[in-house]
Amino acid sequence: MTELITYRLSATGIWQYDFCRNGETIGNVSSVISTREPARIEGPEISWYSRFDLDTEIVPGVSRKIKDNRTGEEIYRIVWWRPNVYEVRTRERSIQAEIRNGSYLFGVPEMPVTAMTERCSGEPRLVRGMEAEMWFRTVLFEPVSDAYLMMALSFPALRFC
Repeated sequence: MTELITYRLSATGIWQYDFCRNGETIGNVSSVISTREPARIEGPEISWYSRFDLDTEIVPGVSRKIKDNRTGEEIYRIVWWRPNVYEVRTRERSIQAEIRNGSYLFGVPEMPVTAMTERCSGEPRLVRGMEAEMWFRTVLFEPVSDAYLMMALSFPALRFC
């Protein structure tokens, strides 16, 4: 079992989620607050981006694509099916992302979850000289690839409903 902490930081016009393992930053997702600027996801050997029009009508099947920054190829997409139920789809496989009791659960339906992210509360924390508005604890219940890890860690920032 592996545990990671995500801190949400923001300043005028920008937001960022920093992903930390044992106190060291291993990646982040960030964006300028704008309808035209993409969110950027960075991590070990990973440089992705995602654009999403905030005026998009959220109906079953609407999706958000996450693409490789170097090639422009789609890495995966987040598909909204109903409140609190999403699908994360790649060319090879599909998993479910469900929000239940304030936690994000990732895995195949009817099987044990592979990862869980929960929102933590308490006193604000100081991270790199900025106050973290909130933080999340992610627990991985089995070994996963770096791509799966970055998907799970960035999901709270990229989900669109």
